[in-house]
Amino acid sequence: MSTLWTPEGEHRVPRESAEEPMSAPTSPADDEGEGGAFAGELDIDPETGLPIDPRTGEPFDPEELAAMQEQLREAQEQLVSVPAAEIVQNHMMGLFELAALHLRRDPPDLAEARLPIDALGLLVDNLADQLPAGDTLQGALQQIRLAYVEIHKRQTAGE
Repeated sequence: MSTLWTPEGEHRVPRESAEEPMSAPTSPADDEGEGGAFAGELDIDPETGLPIDPRTGEPFDPEELAAMQEQLREAQEQLVSVPAAEIVQNHMMGLFELAALHLRRDPPDLAEARLPIDALGLLVDNLADQLPAGDTLQGALQQIRLAYVEIHKRQTAGE
């Protein structure tokens, strides 16, 4: 069974067969053994053979289940219709924005800003020449690194 990653977590993709149970979305917490409302596979109702909705404890309505599976297929089609370079660039800018958010806090959180800056640096250094917006991403990386250094200097001068 394959999976689809979204910002909300990893989602298992059901097979074409309507008889196979649909998997629940998982979250990063599931990988750490913390579980959660949507951890692992859904329980199956022995009477209907349908997956049980963890929110209600009742079997999913077959029409609702089919609609969810269709929505998932549509989301997958939309995802693969976008060039991979655009999606990668979008995620790289997300790292830039995450770092900027931490740097704008009062007081700035340099420790939390460091990881997205370093991750962006790795991606830019290794992928910029393969991306249409490679130059823009290199400029964004330089800006966020400069902002980090300036804030670090201010914080250490103020101590």
